[in-house]
Amino acid sequence: MATPIPRADFLLLAQAPLFEGFTEAELSRFAAYVHVQTYAADQVIIWEGSTHRSLRVVLRGTTVVTKMVKGEVESVLARMSPGGQFGELSLIDNRPAAGTVMAETACAVAEVPWEHLQRLQSDDPALFGKLAWAMLQDLTQKLRATNRKVQETIEWGMSALGVDAG
Repeated sequence: MATPIPRADFLLLAQAPLFEGFTEAELSRFAAYVHVQTYAADQVIIWEGSTHRSLRVVLRGTTVVTKMVKGEVESVLARMSPGGQFGELSLIDNRPAAGTVMAETACAVAEVPWEHLQRLQSDDPALFGKLAWAMLQDLTQKLRATNRKVQETIEWGMSALGVDAG
């Protein structure tokens, strides 16, 4: 297990929306599987296409998520402030990262590697289940937001082409 995280970082982790329904005791048990990494402004945390399997939660600072669109053109997908999490897709499906995550400002990020989550599943199945459910709810919200963006993009394209969706 990881070294316990500092109390200040624990309090920041407790404020993350992902842990909204967790009791202090549950979060304390979970925090034993967490370690904190710090990053300088403009430092890449995850490269698009790289392999990694960790859940990460921003504790301090901001990050930006980008995706290569075509050639050298990058699109900003999201900015994350404290409480935002990333890495879930690669964590779940063990595929390369879908985007690049960079520290926009100096930041601290709580990280829970796959191996620690496997240990959590074995050590405390109920807590693992609660975390999995919270991640599923968050991914559902992200998917709904993506669906809205896709719809808006399609409507914009149809309008630009003079196509009546009526």
